[in-house]
Amino acid sequence: MIKLLCAFLLLCFLTPVSANKILDQFFQSTQNFQANFTQKVMNNSGRVIEESKGLLIISRPDKFVLDYHSPAEQKYISNGQTIWIYDVELEQVSIKELDEAIGDSPALLLSSNSNVYKHYTVSEQENNSTDKISKIILHAKQEEMTFEKVLLAFSNGLLIRMVMYDSFGQITQLDFSDIEVNKPFALSTFTFVPPEGVDVIGNTSAK
Repeated sequence: MIKLLCAFLLLCFLTPVSANKILDQFFQSTQNFQANFTQKVMNNSGRVIEESKGLLIISRPDKFVLDYHSPAEQKYISNGQTIWIYDVELEQVSIKELDEAIGDSPALLLSSNSNVYKHYTVSEQENNSTDKISKIILHAKQEEMTFEKVLLAFSNGLLIRMVMYDSFGQITQLDFSDIEVNKPFALSTFTFVPPEGVDVIGNTSAK
């Protein structure tokens, strides 16, 4: 009996945590998230065709700043109701209500678990390496989604990589560094006032 009990307990410890549980633990333990990122866009043969760097800030639910620093400055800012998209080079700001925005954008997916479960089915990717990285796969439920599949990689509960696969065979990979979890942010972090002289497009009455 003791041997059977020990074997059962060992099996419990060795059984991998389900993909849904990994994802739920991330959303529950990470209310706020800040990280620098490097983004690579690759074609279906794996060749890098575009590379950029920036900063990602998330505060749940639905508040985020996706700030591209290079090679071109572009900002995506959401206060939970409104999204501002500011292209510095074009001197243009697009304003949308949150429910008008694409539900599978990287920042919006990470800022709300309801967006993930609404748009994707969740499964775990088998990890044959010894790097102790947990990987889960999100498969799009609808054909019209921008990304057919999204991979999320976690190390010790921290999100370290996000890889998105679109229907054209293009792959977008974000690697996160200098990660800070549950750092407090002022509400002003997630508001945006268009600079004078820029073109403003969209719902100018959005708040």
